[in-house]
Amino acid sequence: MQQLWNRLLPKYVRLPLLLVVLVNMVVYYVPSRLLATDVPRYDLSIALDAMLPCVPFFLLFYVLAYGQWIGSHIFHSHDSVQLCYRLAMADILSKVICMVCFVFIPTEITRPEIVGSGVFEWGTRFIYTIDAPVNLFPSIHCLESWLCFRGAMMLRKKNAWYITAQGVLAVLVFASTALIKQHFVIDIPAGILACEIGLFLSGRCKLWRVFETVQTPSAKAWLKQREG
Repeated sequence: MQQLWNRLLPKYVRLPLLLVVLVNMVVYYVPSRLLATDVPRYDLSIALDAMLPCVPFFLLFYVLAYGQWIGSHIFHSHDSVQLCYRLAMADILSKVICMVCFVFIPTEITRPEIVGSGVFEWGTRFIYTIDAPVNLFPSIHCLESWLCFRGAMMLRKKNAWYITAQGVLAVLVFASTALIKQHFVIDIPAGILACEIGLFLSGRCKLWRVFETVQTPSAKAWLKQREG
């Protein structure tokens, strides 16, 4: 079991991915705790939002996104230590951008009443009950799925089918956020932009190297042995 665990999550992967999860939780929960309930919230809807129907079927892609994120983070981290660190740092920096926006541009969406007894209708109502209609701009769902697509493009051994699959799934996730009325349309490009800023700061500004200095001693020893 230990051997399987080490193959799935090598030591150099664990700290970056743990920080990704922790930062995600902070960004999701802290802004709503910082802001009083009576703080004015913005409606960022545009004409296209009113034109788009509510399609509960797209809940399928909204939920599948979680599997995409987990699987992609692990798979891409195995490509190289550098890519693991670059994507993890990009994810963290993008989420910090989101948190700033959540605090200073608080938004709220008015969601429709979901009628019907189908599994997707039930699932959409369930999502509505556990996820408050706030923390919308930028969309973390879109940010994460775009990062999966961009990570696929950054692999050393590129696979056209894999890149295409990640791109198609990302677009379907984008559509799902607007079609189940979890987000405004403008939240989609905002999520992509936040991701691209995170990638720029992580890659071009070399901020991913922070992980080289903060890694655990056991991870550093493992990497030294691997590279030797």
